[in-house]
Amino acid sequence: MRFTRFIVYVFLSPFFKARHHLFEIYHRSVFIKRLKKILKKFIPNFIFDYCHERRLENLVKFPESFSIETVNICNAKCWFCPQPGHIRKKGYMSFETYKKIIDEIHLYRSSVKSIALFMDGDPTLHKELIKFLIYAKGKKIKNIYMSSNMEFFSEKLINAIFANNLQGTLKFVIASLDGVSETTHQTNRIGVNTKKAYENTNLLIQKRKENLSIYPWVFPRMLINETNEHEEEDFYNYWKSRSDKVLRTTMHNWGGQIDNSKIYESKEIFSSICFFSFSQCFIQIDGNVRICCLDVNGKNIYGNLNKSSIKDIWSNNDFELLRENFLQGNKDKLPNICQNCTYPSKGQWSLPFFWEKEI
Repeated sequence: MRFTRFIVYVFLSPFFKARHHLFEIYHRSVFIKRLKKILKKFIPNFIFDYCHERRLENLVKFPESFSIETVNICNAKCWFCPQPGHIRKKGYMSFETYKKIIDEIHLYRSSVKSIALFMDGDPTLHKELIKFLIYAKGKKIKNIYMSSNMEFFSEKLINAIFANNLQGTLKFVIASLDGVSETTHQTNRIGVNTKKAYENTNLLIQKRKENLSIYPWVFPRMLINETNEHEEEDFYNYWKSRSDKVLRTTMHNWGGQIDNSKIYESKEIFSSICFFSFSQCFIQIDGNVRICCLDVNGKNIYGNLNKSSIKDIWSNNDFELLRENFLQGNKDKLPNICQNCTYPSKGQWSLPFFWEKEI
């Protein structure tokens, strides 16, 4: 078994590495962007309109992405995040609620592209995290990812991932590390042990190699602002040869909830159709379904999984009206959190590790 895994690792590992490099070339290529514009001029609009309508029809049948809030507690008190001050009851998602979600996702798993096991907290703080992943594996669900500040992504947790062969279920981990030096990192990830966070991230990469595994991919991420921009290049150079892809991301205002001069806002307020309401379902620890990951206080709840199914909530009148207002450009009829949101447009897609600032 280990020999077979070794052969697979040797032959496939370079391919997955190359895949990310090719994507970066594609993402940054001026030629590709120009080619898209040229093609759009020669392809009739009705073809684009038809493809767009078909895309929307498929999306509203069932979410293609999920954010499942396994815990809304975090050990960090980041200045650029509203989580530390949220007014909801803090706690953990029960296995019963999680099981209900996964059981329904299982029925539509062929169309579900990604599942985030986090929202307003660090998933490593949930004592049943491995149990959650094992259950998802049993339901043949593979596209799970997590984002963590890595302080509690411990050796015990890492060993349990590989001992239970969960590396296929857990596809990637975003390591939120916002500085290279301890001073810079702790200025942003307030309360997080810098040394421990870096050690755990490197350990995850090391253990993956020892287990001859391709997954989970590891994506160290820096949220760039004026307190850490001087370390951006050092951050990239430190992680580029260690990790699968280095993410350097511009900040946003959390739907107008964060007003800080240190944030480098997007060039323009988000004014196009938000992809979230068409593609991604956000579920809180109590089973409440809200409109967006940014709505940390749960002010816009459109259903509860203890009373309805995901499919029924996704197609209810509240969501239909929200989507219609986006399509019609009725900004004044959108929830307050949507009206001045600067969330990057790349963040609307189903694969967040592609979300990176233009360089």
